[in-house]
Amino acid sequence: MPTAAKFFAALFMALTGAATVWLLREGEPGMRATIIAFSVTVPVAAIMGWRECGARVGGGYGSAMVAGIRAMIYMVIGAALVLAVMQMFKLAWSRHYDTPTEAVVDIVSLAIGFGKPLLQVPVAATLVAGGLLTGIVAEWAGRRWR
Repeated sequence: MPTAAKFFAALFMALTGAATVWLLREGEPGMRATIIAFSVTVPVAAIMGWRECGARVGGGYGSAMVAGIRAMIYMVIGAALVLAVMQMFKLAWSRHYDTPTEAVVDIVSLAIGFGKPLLQVPVAATLVAGGLLTGIVAEWAGRRWR
């Protein structure tokens, strides 16, 4: 059931995902990679905000901030896995793999590779701050519009 808390959680988590891609865009060689990362990260972030943070409000601001951090972690894992699967298919079409099993196993290493730039201090701080802010705003919206 749609609620104001779920809407605000999805909106702020999507903004967190967009800000993260914006911070990471300087390390990417082309604009195409940024557009693909943006088009994957923002919807995944909105879904995680809606399902993980917005659905868990009502227990106070502390638990809402924990829900925001949890949604942020799920967003990072989900976006990295989707981007890794996309990269795996791109490599598979160029005959980079010898067997299908090799391609599926490579998804994990590709996802880890996409996650490494997230350990930079400005990017990690943006993710944590966005997760906390998402939880606070979702709790506020849940209290404001019941």
